[in-house]
Amino acid sequence: MYEYSYLYGIIALVPFWLYCFIVRPDLRTTMLILSVLFGIGGILSNFFVYGHDWWEPQFVTGTSIGIEDFLFGFFFSGTAAVFYEVVFNKTYKSIDQAPRFPIRFRYIALTVCSLFFGSALIFNFHSFSATVLTFGISTLCLLSQRKDLIPNSIFGALFAAFFAFLFFGIPELLTTGWVESTWSFQNLSGTFILHVPMEDFVWFVMAGAFIAPLYKFWKNFSSVKFVSQEKAKIVYRTSKLVTEPDRD
Repeated sequence: MYEYSYLYGIIALVPFWLYCFIVRPDLRTTMLILSVLFGIGGILSNFFVYGHDWWEPQFVTGTSIGIEDFLFGFFFSGTAAVFYEVVFNKTYKSIDQAPRFPIRFRYIALTVCSLFFGSALIFNFHSFSATVLTFGISTLCLLSQRKDLIPNSIFGALFAAFFAFLFFGIPELLTTGWVESTWSFQNLSGTFILHVPMEDFVWFVMAGAFIAPLYKFWKNFSSVKFVSQEKAKIVYRTSKLVTEPDRD
């Protein structure tokens, strides 16, 4: 009965991803890289951790692993990574000054995976506790080195909160009872924020706060005002007319 519910929630996120991808070609590389990385992460995290004590989703294929996990990670992360730039009309600029403690991305990925899978699988933390520990420590470490990314992180958290209401609202509207039949409430608080389980709301907010500034931290980029090629040409022509001396 609920085998399409998860997919409905994902489809609700797709228009935002497509809009960002279409209107901002300069951000497409960021979107694709993080979408694929977190898509793979979505499959691994649900199969090894979340599916054991948080929820038991049904997939359209009827298998224990579904394409939905990849699609959710893909569309959620790709959009969260660039929506700040899209909304505030910004793009990336490389920072000349090297970070005080430069960290390669493989070490970031290793830290995140070690914290999450290690705390859940080795120390038997509940997946919610493992999530809060992982996103909390990772985001604090990131922002402690790049305080200029704090507004980006806050916006990412707020935008992800909106995504949470959308992701849960559409499936519940189309297939009422999905959350009640799918979530393992015996292992959760049972508290809701509107129609969103409290733990999931926290997950979305913390994931958004981490993903939004991640690429900029990784590549040592800052957000600057975006000027499209068309606008740049107009500005150039205008400035040329203003500065060009009158020959008459």
